[in-house]
Amino acid sequence: MTRRGVAGLVALVVLAVVWPQIIGSGQLFFWDTAVIAVLFATSVNLLFGSAGIPSFGQAAFYGVGAYAVAKVAGHAWPVPAALVLAVVVGGVVAFATSLLTWRTAGLAFAMLTLAIAQALYTLVEKVNWLGGYNGLPGITAPSLWGINFFNQANLWYLDVVWVALGLLAFWRIRRSPFGHTLNAIRQDPRRAAFLGVNVRAYRAVAFTLAGCGAGLAGGLFAYTNQIVSPASLYWTESATPIIMLLLGGISYFWGPAVGAILLSALLNYLDQVTTSYLFYIGILLLVVLLLLPQGILSVPATLQRLLHRNRDGPLGPRRRGLADAVGGLGPEPPGDLATPLVPEPTDSASTS
Repeated sequence: MTRRGVAGLVALVVLAVVWPQIIGSGQLFFWDTAVIAVLFATSVNLLFGSAGIPSFGQAAFYGVGAYAVAKVAGHAWPVPAALVLAVVVGGVVAFATSLLTWRTAGLAFAMLTLAIAQALYTLVEKVNWLGGYNGLPGITAPSLWGINFFNQANLWYLDVVWVALGLLAFWRIRRSPFGHTLNAIRQDPRRAAFLGVNVRAYRAVAFTLAGCGAGLAGGLFAYTNQIVSPASLYWTESATPIIMLLLGGISYFWGPAVGAILLSALLNYLDQVTTSYLFYIGILLLVVLLLLPQGILSVPATLQRLLHRNRDGPLGPRRRGLADAVGGLGPEPPGDLATPLVPEPTDSASTS
């Protein structure tokens, strides 16, 4: 990591520590949900950005993680044990889903994941043991080592620490040989298979890891929201992180974080001033997709490309756009904070 990256990380840590004193307890609930959305969107981006897997049912794993924590919270499970359970349950359900969709890909895979998520939503809604339509209220995090999580600031620190651990895990996955293999599969699955890579197995593992991250996000949301309902498994919950990816930048590691905070802030504000907030969110998404198809984090690279257009010719260098949203990714931005998932190929690689 560069000096600028280390400085940025230190600044984020300091900001997270002092944030409750800056904004007060009244706004902490919103920021709790925003950082949880960052983790959820980052887990989804392992599929869309790294592996090229279009899944429309990630809310299923988010929801089962939330329900897992809700069920054990009544038995006073320690917070770390309950959250690990959410990770395991989310991963197990995701692995089972990957087996059911083993021989599918592309749009067929996406629709199957959506169907499975909706089936789980209907099942949860009908099961009285899970609270039925009303869900499970009264979820509280028991004290841990003398730390009382009824305090909003302590709950904020709990969310931030676990979200940071989740982001670190996905960062390491991205930079590991496994992550590079996923990128190779996304770019050309046939060539990867020709080189001896078990494409379906790698995709199943990636899908399982994304389910683990979604389960952890759901478990944190259960403690923060103090109630879990079947709505957490509904298809709209699967669409929300995808919108976050498109806003922030699907080809950047920090794109989901930027998109999650932006979308959460807009929804929080617009919900207070208008009942047509979805209309304005749709307009914003349309503008971003038309003007910045690689997301908001591509602004520096886009401006640089525009400034050098005359030097590079009328067409400029070849770039990968949103048409490859689950395939090729966007341009390489400057700096460490906005490092893309896949570097721009060199001329020698492209001719090989």
